[in-house]
Amino acid sequence: MIGNDGKPMTRDMVRAAVAIYNTASRGSKEFATLPRALVTILDGLTVGKTTYVKGQDGQVPLNRRKDKTITAG
Repeated sequence: MIGNDGKPMTRDMVRAAVAIYNTASRGSKEFATLPRALVTILDGLTVGKTTYVKGQDGQVPLNRRKDKTITAG
């Protein structure tokens, strides 16, 4: 995953972005800092499905729960 600065994101950075995605509203400044590609991936997840996002130091599994939040393993 490439961040807004054009550099690869680490797994911890992806986890932090998922935390912002779960808590911030879409119009907030924090949400605007998320990479648009990551938001597209997270919006497309369906309940119970897992996808993997590659970080600079390895893959991060992303899963949507029944309460519509995203978990990052």
